[in-house]
Amino acid sequence: MSQSFAPPYTELFRSLWEAQEGCCALCGLAMPKDRFELTHATLWKKQRPTFDHIRPKAAGGSDRADNLQLAHAACNKRKGARG
Repeated sequence: MSQSFAPPYTELFRSLWEAQEGCCALCGLAMPKDRFELTHATLWKKQRPTFDHIRPKAAGGSDRADNLQLAHAACNKRKGARG
């Protein structure tokens, strides 16, 4: 699966990025803004910003903005369906 060079710059993404100051909501470390901030595409796959459900959809969480945060792809995957 190919990864885009930049995350989707929607209004929701921009507002979450600014609110979190570009940091992962799960580990607190900085996230890269685009693929070219990293030396290798494999790093981008793991560190790219992704939308994370605060209350997982499996537990009845919604896709509404107040239930979303940004997290590294690897952090988001590690969290899984836990809240």
